[in-house]
Amino acid sequence: MRVPRFAASVLSAALTLGAIAAPSPTAAGSEAAGRPAAASAAGVSAPAPFARVYLALRGCTSCSHCRTTIRQMTKGSAKGGETRVSGEQVEVLYAKPRVVPLREVIRSLADNRLHDLSLVDVLFEAKGAVAKGADGALAFTMAGTGQAFPIRFAEHVERPADGSPVRLIAVVDGWRGKSGLTLVAREVHAGT
Repeated sequence: MRVPRFAASVLSAALTLGAIAAPSPTAAGSEAAGRPAAASAAGVSAPAPFARVYLALRGCTSCSHCRTTIRQMTKGSAKGGETRVSGEQVEVLYAKPRVVPLREVIRSLADNRLHDLSLVDVLFEAKGAVAKGADGALAFTMAGTGQAFPIRFAEHVERPADGSPVRLIAVVDGWRGKSGLTLVAREVHAGT
């Protein structure tokens, strides 16, 4: 999948930083690098959430009206996920196991009616396992929920053993069309 230059920088930054997004502008000093101030000061990182969705945007995200509108659109479809708007990306965090309405979260921004805003790319991170289904196709199944997505692996990514617990970071493919979503694994970390 070819990633636009703009999206590549957002996705690369998320992957390089271990998929920790910049703090929310409303944090007002209470968070640093996505961790609570107490954890940052002690040098201890907060545990990673169960799942995250990153949505890379192009267009107007600098004015408070647009950021508020983006946050409201995403929050309405996130079904309990915490929504943050930072720079040219939206991050939706799911602290505990729950079904992630990935298609709905993506659609909330892909189908927006703002005059100067478009969704460029989507990155997904979650805990789960990879295994072949009854039909022989590979699927990533999220821990604790049973929610599954078809998956394939980027050239440089080694496929984990079937059923072993992993934390997956993947680009979401297929969201521009009406077909199902497919995860394209970019990083797979053993354990949860």
